[in-house]
Amino acid sequence: MTATFGRELIGLTVIDSRGDALGTVADLMLDLSTGSVGTLVIELVSNIDSNLLPWPSESGLMLLPTNEIDRVGTQIVLNR
Repeated sequence: MTATFGRELIGLTVIDSRGDALGTVADLMLDLSTGSVGTLVIELVSNIDSNLLPWPSESGLMLLPTNEIDRVGTQIVLNR
């Protein structure tokens, strides 16, 4: 993921490659050895069954590794 400020990511909508909204970025998890963002914490939209998603989730929050991101703009678009 290219250089960006965390405050630019918080609140962005996360969509899959088909354009379906998964949720919004609620928080970031940093890799302390590199200082880079390693995982995004996504607050899932209410109508998603998190059991069908390939990423770990609990209590409406999903952990999304940044290597799943295709691009970041006004929204975060995933590879799949």
